[in-house]
Order: sequence, then C-alpha cells, then structure tokens
Amino acid sequence: MNNYSLGIDFGSTAVRALLYNITEGSILGTTSSPYNMGTDGVIQDPDQPLLARQCPMEYLHAMERAVTSLSEKHDLKYVVGIGVDATGSTPIPVDAELRPLANQARFANNLNAHAWMWKDHTAHKAANQITELSRKARPDYLKTVGGAYSSEWFWAKILHCAQTDPEVYEAAATWIEFSDYIPAVLCGISHHDQLKRNSCAAGHKALYHTHWGGFPDAEFLDKLHPGLSQILHSLPKTTQDISETSGNLCAEWADKLGLAAGIPVAMGMLDAHSGGLGAGIKPGTLVKILGTSSCDLALGNNQNMGLTGVASVAENSIVPGHLGIEAGQSAVGDLLAWYVDTLLEKRWTHAELTERANLLKPGETGLMALDWNNGNRSILANPMLSGLVVGQDLSTQNHDIYRALIEASAFGARKIIDTMEIQGISIEEVVCCGGITHKNPLFMQIYADVIGKPLVVSTEAETVALGAAWAGAYVGMHGEIGFEALQKSVSEAEPIVYQPQSDSRIIYNQLYSVYNQLHDVFGGVTDPDKLDHIMKTLRTFKNEAKTKQKP
Repeated sequence: MNNYSLGIDFGSTAVRALLYNITEGSILGTTSSPYNMGTDGVIQDPDQPLLARQCPMEYLHAMERAVTSLSEKHDLKYVVGIGVDATGSTPIPVDAELRPLANQARFANNLNAHAWMWKDHTAHKAANQITELSRKARPDYLKTVGGAYSSEWFWAKILHCAQTDPEVYEAAATWIEFSDYIPAVLCGISHHDQLKRNSCAAGHKALYHTHWGGFPDAEFLDKLHPGLSQILHSLPKTTQDISETSGNLCAEWADKLGLAAGIPVAMGMLDAHSGGLGAGIKPGTLVKILGTSSCDLALGNNQNMGLTGVASVAENSIVPGHLGIEAGQSAVGDLLAWYVDTLLEKRWTHAELTERANLLKPGETGLMALDWNNGNRSILANPMLSGLVVGQDLSTQNHDIYRALIEASAFGARKIIDTMEIQGISIEEVVCCGGITHKNPLFMQIYADVIGKPLVVSTEAETVALGAAWAGAYVGMHGEIGFEALQKSVSEAEPIVYQPQSDSRIIYNQLYSVYNQLHDVFGGVTDPDKLDHIMKTLRTFKNEAKTKQKP
C-alpha cells in the first residue's frame, strides 16, 4: 500500500505543493499558485521603501488553489502526513481567536495589520534598540544572533509596531510567525493557549533559547517598550521541532483540500531550513539556497553557540538533534533583477547579459561592487548599508556591470564561508539549490571560482517543498522513517558539480582582497583610509586581462 506525504511551501511570491511517495521514495508531482495582491505578492508603499507586507488571506487562497490543482492529477487519499514551511521572520498580528487583524474592516487598509514580510526593514531602529539593550543587560542574547539583532525579525517588528501604530499593537492578542500560522489554520486551532511555536522561527528569529528559559524575559521586553511583555505571556514556555506535530487536519480544511480529516500536520519550519533538509544537509555540508536572496545553512553543536558574523544559531532547527546555523545575503537574484528591470528597463534580458558577460575574464570589467542593495544580512547585519560599484569609465558596458554584480554576490558568499571556517565550522562540501542554480551556469562557475570549493547542484529542483514533505512523512509514519533515511531515498541522478578553475581562482583571490577593503571600510569595520589605490588596482586588472587576449 502506498503512503504519501504532502509538502506545502510558502515562498515570497507563491505557494508550492509537492506530493511525495513515502513507500517508493519518489516525487509524484508539484504545483504552484501565486499570491495575487501587490507586486508579485508583495504589498509596498512608495513613501516607505523599506516596507514589504503581504495579505494573510492570500496565503490561504493560494494554498487551496495549489493543493486542489495537485489533486486533479493525483489521488490524495493516500496522504498520511502534511509538512509546512514558510518565509521568516514574517509575523502576523492576530486577535484572540488567531484571526489576522487585516481581516477586520477597520484594519483592511492598514498595512501594519497585514503580515510583515521577512524582507521588511522598517524596524531597523527597533532592531538597534534590541541590540543595544542586549549588550548592556542581556549579552547572552546576542550570542545566538551573531552579535546583532536584525530588523527582519520577530521582536523588532512588534516593537516598531508598538512605537508607530498603537492601535494595531493594542488590538493584537499575539503575533504569529507565518510558519506557525498555516499549521494552526490547517489544524483548526483558534486560541494561542493551544498554539505551538516551531523551533526554527523561535530560535533563529525570536531570541528563544533553553539557556535563559525560553523567550526573552518580561523585564527585558518592558524596558524596550512598556507592556511589551504582554506578547511574551501569549507565547509558550517551550517550542517543538519538526519531529513533532502541530495537531491534526481539521474537517473544514480537509474538505477544502480534498484530504482526509485527522491527518497529522508537522510543526512548521522556515522555508530556507526546509530547503536545507531537502538538499541533504549533514555535518560538514553547507547548503546555499540561491533565490531572490540567499540563505546559508550548516549544522553544528553547542560549542558553536557563540558564533559571530552569522545571522543566528538555534537548537533543534533544520534537523532535530543538531544546532542549526544560518547566514545569508539579502539580495542575490533580487540584485540582478533590480539591474535588469529597473536600471536597464528590461531592454536587455538576463540571457543576453549572461552571454556577453561570459566572454569576459576575471578582472576584465575593471569593476568591484558591494551587493548591499537590500542591506547586509551577514557579516555586518546592517539593513542601512547600500550598494556600490567602483571602477566605471567611459568604456564600461551593461554586461560589465552585470558580471560585477554576480562577482560581488560571490565575494559576499565567500566572506560568510571564511567567517564560519575561521570559527571552527567544518565545511567539506557546498550544496546549492534554488532557482538560480539551474538557470545560470556562469553565475555558478563564478561562485565556484571565488569560493574555491566545488559547488554541487542539488538534483532536485524543489528542495524546499521536498523538505516540508519529509517533515510530513516523518509525522505521518510516526517516526518509523527517520530524516537521514528520507534524505537518502530520493533521486540518484548524477549531480552537476562546478569545479573551481585554477587560473580564475588566482585572479579572484587577489580581487577578494580588494573586496575586503571596500567591505570593511564601508561596513564600518575599519577606519577609512586612502582608497584611491583601489581604482588604480582595478584598472591594472582590467588592462592585464585585455592584454592576455591579444595574440
């Protein structure tokens, strides 16, 4: 008899549903459905460029469309478990019955009552407050978040709402992470006393750790804002990882999705962490999820709790029983899309620019860029930093800048890996997944040459939804099949491997030192010094690269 699991992946712009045959270890099919409100599902405000919100009802509508579309081609009666992942930190203000405030007529047009998307940076001042108070009063808090709290995360967004929109803040009985909200809806949970919170979002985004007894204490929160501890009182004392259930599928949503009521629903997890699981993460492996942004994931142990320069570390995240380590870059695919769509006004395609950029040698552009157009997530954890391109002259062309932006992203990726390895994290292989990995060979080769390690491209295109399906399989089979066995169960197709090219590697090593100088000066790590030599150095690389092409 076949046993299936359903993975539901809530990304930045759409929902993906994946049906997995647990018995045979195979993917049966996938579907997707976009969020219809806003631009590519994101609601923005031209007067607030750092704002990014989403409509919680769109999450449910898109999920229903994706899963019912899957049922048109596959029999869902064999589904025994459901797993869910979602972006984060994407907290949603809800009422006492866990209904989003955006559903109320009085808040329908108030963007603060919607879901605060992960890439919303309006809370940067609140994040600085949390960091500064932690340094003075709770230094241990910063040991789990690489030394600084992010504007992308749970408490910063709630604090910012409390400071700028008291009406929404006071109306919220609690705030729910996106990755906890969906399982709660599926299970028919209607009060925060019944709601479980997942280890991934709580540990990486909300300062949860068993060392200090859970979430931040009431005294600390009230120093940030009087009464902020009211949110703490709506949170549980403990969290659960994906080996546990949020509950069971309720009759209402079983009917909507065409599934059997009572199916176990796994605890939610962050989408990137689900991708790490689906890509086969294990000790010694760094998983890079390359999409609009990037997320770097690795596994460690409790000795690695005080890492600096990473985004966060948390117990029992990604894979239960391990310490999950997360870092990343705030703009990767978004950086290239911004250049093509906004600056070039789509007069050139990615394919055309890639083809021309591929003819260039390392250093030939004469350019060096910083990939901070959406701030810096790691190493510097500063959303107020911005992008930069140095070395332009009257011969600079569109594809030169395109290649320089790819290289800047690659240098930022190497900076993260170097920072981890210096602090004792073993990285024996780098596994890459996400849309870019299957679309742009030049991008991947530059990454391999800059990082200096072979890059293995996951053979599964839908690693994030697959990870969610494995969480569903685990709870659906009551733990009879472990996560390691699930990771070994899928495609044995030969992976694509990008090997570093020695000639390019030599040049990129030299250029990396230039990148580090720009990184540290503009990132505020070192005092500004004379930087005029950088332009001269870049011109030298450009001239030497062009000279080598001549017969």
